[in-house]
Amino acid sequence: MPTIESKPQYRNVGWSLGNDCPLKCVQCYSRVAREKGANLATETVDRIVAQLTELGVRTVNLGGNEPIYTNGLDPRQSLLPYIIDSLVASDIKVGITSAGPTILALERFFSATLEKINDVDISLDSPIPQEHDQNRGQRGIFRMAMEATRIVKKHGIPRSFIMCAMNWNFTEDRIVKLIELAEQHEANVRFNPIKPTERKHMALVLSPQQFYRGLEVVLRYCDPIDLSDPSWASSVGVTKKDVSGSPCGTSSFRIHSITPQGAIPVSPCVYLHDFKVGDLTTQSLRDILNTRQFQLFRMRAKNPKLVQGCADCKALDVCGGGCAARTYLHGKFTEGSESIFGKDPYCSVDYAGDEFGLPQAVKIEQTDHQFVHKGYLCTGIFVLKDNAPKQPEPQINIG
Repeated sequence: MPTIESKPQYRNVGWSLGNDCPLKCVQCYSRVAREKGANLATETVDRIVAQLTELGVRTVNLGGNEPIYTNGLDPRQSLLPYIIDSLVASDIKVGITSAGPTILALERFFSATLEKINDVDISLDSPIPQEHDQNRGQRGIFRMAMEATRIVKKHGIPRSFIMCAMNWNFTEDRIVKLIELAEQHEANVRFNPIKPTERKHMALVLSPQQFYRGLEVVLRYCDPIDLSDPSWASSVGVTKKDVSGSPCGTSSFRIHSITPQGAIPVSPCVYLHDFKVGDLTTQSLRDILNTRQFQLFRMRAKNPKLVQGCADCKALDVCGGGCAARTYLHGKFTEGSESIFGKDPYCSVDYAGDEFGLPQAVKIEQTDHQFVHKGYLCTGIFVLKDNAPKQPEPQINIG
């Protein structure tokens, strides 16, 4: 196998801050990897922020668990304000992904910190309150998400509703309702097609038909401001100037939550716990990024023709072989194959046929605001068009 790698330009980072979370989300991608037993300390935060700064990182999204719970379930003991202050002081833009508790706790205990956040993603599994609460394992969590959205709006922070797209919620009626909700709150929408980090998640994955039918529905009412899911991008004529393969391990990576032994590992992709490596408390970030785990992702990016079945593909310049994490995880749980050089199970050439009515010359809309998820993860961020469906707020019951 060639040893030629793409030149790394790490700019966008995700950071899972803690191991506690009061929610029981069915599709949680980090629960399987979180272990209580150790907490963050300010000197550890200082070490990590200094290394991110030295590397030239521009954005950091704080998520994984509810990021307010860095040091247990008492938000008053949280290091989140210190972490945000440290990143912002280093000229790194900070985003938050939250189901609501983090935003409510910041407003109550650390209100000045909110003004420093670049953008917020409010996580919703369904625009239907009862469905969302049931999937999160807690009554009233939809109401909390709506309150968090109002807080973020009050502070003038750009915001998106993020949905993990699964086979039960990535349906036309729910997509339209989510867009209606976004219109009410002057928010964008973002979709992450589920990556099965546990075998049981395979019962939730999208079929290829759902994957592309859902995108068609979204694009009726929205324009993309990021389409870093390479299979989505290649299906709608996005050019390689805007998307060229998966960003994971080449321009973005994930810092994971602290282990019971006090180690903080890193991985090329948030979903690939099998690729976690190193310890940021004792090793340099640059050394970790030069390990075999990261080299494989850079090799894949530089040599997409090595991806199985992709050598002569017309979409290769944009797709780059598709989402490496999706390839690895679907292969692991369906065929027992553990390789990032397999073919994306949602290959656009194989599945994105004319029956979906997908547009074929989609342009990525430019925005003045730099969203932290732009170029991080295989995702899609969308801004509403003028013809987006509008529904009066009272028709969405948040009781």
